[in-house]
Amino acid sequence: MKNAVRLPLLAIVLVALVGGFALHAAAGPPNHANRLEASFTESPASITNRIADLGVFQIINTGTGTLEGFGPATMVLGVTQDRSVQPCGPGSWTNAAIRRITVAAGTLVIRELAYVCQTASGPVATSTWTVDGASSTGAFADARGSGEGSVDLTTRTATLSGKLKLAADE
Repeated sequence: MKNAVRLPLLAIVLVALVGGFALHAAAGPPNHANRLEASFTESPASITNRIADLGVFQIINTGTGTLEGFGPATMVLGVTQDRSVQPCGPGSWTNAAIRRITVAAGTLVIRELAYVCQTASGPVATSTWTVDGASSTGAFADARGSGEGSVDLTTRTATLSGKLKLAADE
């Protein structure tokens, strides 16, 4: 008789444990399943124009926006544009940049490479980016990740999306 009672009781306990693990897994990590989604409105803060002699244009932009899961953010972007190359036709160029995103939880540093191409609505930058975990601080220290971005230079709106793996999640 004792075995007859223990078996259903054991089954109930196992179902409760499995259900608890499933709910915990479905809840996901606090940074939205290791996704990075960010958007910013940028403004130029400093410009160095050496296109005439070196084919290089450098700009520092600042901005505000959001880093999903981390709230309001400020951003500083240092860009070097090589205007001597035209990867997507006349009026295009390449960018190499470092983007520093600061939120209450720390600073996330991203390295970006982009092509800026002319479109019917104006120049648009399409980038790939990689997290610089060694340069990042707080919650982002030693983070890893990569993704894609775009900047509409006419509206000065930047968006980033991709993967972000925080060291605390490992």
